[in-house]
Amino acid sequence: MLPPGWRKRCGGCRRMRQPPRSSSRACARSWRTRVPRSESPRRNPPPVPPILHPPSGRAMPARGLLLTSLLLCASANAQEAGAAPPTGTTPAAPGDASATPSAPSLPEPPPAAEPLPPPPDDVTGSDVPPPTMSFPAGAGVIEVGGRLSVRETVDSRPDKVWSGRLSLPATRLEATYRFKKKLKAVVEFDVQDGLKDAYAWLDLPHGFAIRAGQFKVPLSLIELESSRSLPLARRGLLRDVLRDALVLTGRRPGAQLEWKCKDCAVDLKLRAGVWQTGNDTGKVDLSKGLGVVPAFRGTLTLGTVELGASALLQPAGSIDGGSHTGWTAGLDVQHELPVGRGALRTWGEVLVGRTELLTGLEGPFLTARALTGWRIGGGARGALFVEPFVMLSALDPDRTLHQDLVWEGAAGLNVGQFRHWRLQAQAEVREAGDAVPAVVTSLEDNLASRKAVLLQMEVSF
Repeated sequence: MLPPGWRKRCGGCRRMRQPPRSSSRACARSWRTRVPRSESPRRNPPPVPPILHPPSGRAMPARGLLLTSLLLCASANAQEAGAAPPTGTTPAAPGDASATPSAPSLPEPPPAAEPLPPPPDDVTGSDVPPPTMSFPAGAGVIEVGGRLSVRETVDSRPDKVWSGRLSLPATRLEATYRFKKKLKAVVEFDVQDGLKDAYAWLDLPHGFAIRAGQFKVPLSLIELESSRSLPLARRGLLRDVLRDALVLTGRRPGAQLEWKCKDCAVDLKLRAGVWQTGNDTGKVDLSKGLGVVPAFRGTLTLGTVELGASALLQPAGSIDGGSHTGWTAGLDVQHELPVGRGALRTWGEVLVGRTELLTGLEGPFLTARALTGWRIGGGARGALFVEPFVMLSALDPDRTLHQDLVWEGAAGLNVGQFRHWRLQAQAEVREAGDAVPAVVTSLEDNLASRKAVLLQMEVSF
């Protein structure tokens, strides 16, 4: 080490106490300029012991930044390790002394199973919440859910006497098995009414699929929709006519072939199948047919509008009390228009056909129904929403008769958390013409005249 102020300027100069003896003027001039007079060895001869200097101050910020960066990286790695377990050892980068191989980690637990979206050709409504609990089941997923409804009904019959009744219209439990959008099996059970849905759905090549088991006959749009997606507390007049009186809709054992056009610019779906007859015994003399009821339905979706057409054939003897062949055909439309933070939803349908159950004659009948609701809020699961709605229904038992029209008006309000729970209030008024056939008034619940108020609470889980 050289004393402070001394610099080695010439390779041949090795004496520390005297200036270099060199004929080079540049070397002597450089020594004179570098050594102050006060520190000249001739004026200040005592030697200065060597001093170890700390690292230059210019290097400190760079090293500090490097250390800070390493600490930040270590903290980030620790946070990532806490969020997700490591999958193995991390090899150290070459030349990096601070990098050390990480310790081997424990085996990673299997990821939680996520519910798969419903098959594209499912008949359930778009607003139907999926089951909220899912469990891994080998190669697929099992989803479990349910629904509970409690209803208070206050109504007045033609005798003008008001009466009230507390009931449980729905106590449903549902289990769904899914495998990669290729296979689906559904079992839905009602504690009071027994088995509801029980079918298997299998995806086939070229847009085809097959469904077999017990499920809804694809005839009426509003009857096909799940009650969880409709704003109604109950479907009213046409539910009593189509399902209970004419045995046209509802759930029955059957098999259905489905097809969806995958190469079309629009969403086109077709389905056709056969269902068990509506007889109580389910048996029909083979001389009157095969004991099944064929039905067909097609839908075309254009943006937010869905157009549908359906038809059903009732062979002679397929239902109790009918000896002639009956048929039913209809057109329907469904529309959902986004409005602000909600949506204006509309359903409409018209059905015509021939049956001898309503009038005793093989006369043509007509039914029509329109429903609209304005949902404000909702959209996300658990979000608060309010939805007022209005529905109009009409039944003409025989087009050849006059003053036999039966109509019903309903209005109500829904309040709750979207896809969790809701409170429903619904008021109904039903009136009939003077020439309504006697068989209509003798049906269960008396289709001719009724006024009712319904309060219902529904919880989905």
